[in-house]
Amino acid sequence: MKRNRWFIIGLVLLMFLAGGCKSSAPNEMSYEMEKGAPAGGAVMGEPSAAPVMPSDSVSRQSYADEADTGDIPDRMVVYNADLDITVKDTVAAQEKITALAEQYQGYLSDSNSYAYENGLLRINLTLRIPAEHFDQMMADLRGMAVEVTQESISTQDVTQEYVDLDSRLKALEAKAKRLEELMDQAEDTESVLAVYQELSATQQQIEQTKGRMRYLKRSVAMATISVRLTPDEMAKPLQIAGWHPQGIAKEALQALISTMQWLVGAFIWFVIYIVPVGGILVLFFWGIVKLLIKLLRRKPPTPPAAQ
Repeated sequence: MKRNRWFIIGLVLLMFLAGGCKSSAPNEMSYEMEKGAPAGGAVMGEPSAAPVMPSDSVSRQSYADEADTGDIPDRMVVYNADLDITVKDTVAAQEKITALAEQYQGYLSDSNSYAYENGLLRINLTLRIPAEHFDQMMADLRGMAVEVTQESISTQDVTQEYVDLDSRLKALEAKAKRLEELMDQAEDTESVLAVYQELSATQQQIEQTKGRMRYLKRSVAMATISVRLTPDEMAKPLQIAGWHPQGIAKEALQALISTMQWLVGAFIWFVIYIVPVGGILVLFFWGIVKLLIKLLRRKPPTPPAAQ
């Protein structure tokens, strides 16, 4: 009985220490705030302007092959870029960009297109490129453009979040190891069940933490580039200051067709309906008028002569 009491006291102390480790780890809301506030970035409207890029090349290293709890690099930076370029042939440009992504050990993760009336396509691409090839890929994209109409580059430093996750993981693993020892020492079913429930919850937290760490490593290792390919302005339908000649011609043609349809319909009504009905009405009123004229022309009877 005395041994069981010391076992329960040890379990309570372990749970208290684990609660302190949880409170020291950053909560999920702080993670989302860091994701929504990039550490640095640049937005450019002029195609000739050079993007502002961090000079630290250490953050561009690939972490895809590291272990889940390997050494933490000095900086872990997530790179994202958004590019809007005009090209002569969007389909050919898409094929070339896909080939470049594969050449840099990257891939095309998403694509969609919009067709103009004359068959030209506007294509949107999302690329995942190893971070060490980010600069070269951006330079290649600018090089194939007739014009760069919009470009933005953003960075997010996730080093602190990864360090906090690593510390939390070590604390959780130490807690899990101690819980396994306590389970081996438990003598009654109730104590074993209590330790098992706490151990299961701890293992779930360990897997969640490892998953978040793997996600951060993949995000750092693979930069995301969103590219919008627009056909050359000379090949687009003529659109000057909101004036669309093709649209106006189409509206005029539709109005002409509508008018012709109305005229043909009116003629059909006139021939089939108005002429017969009008003829009947004319004959009817002509008969009445003729009858009235005949009655008016009839001479009154002559009165008898006086004797």
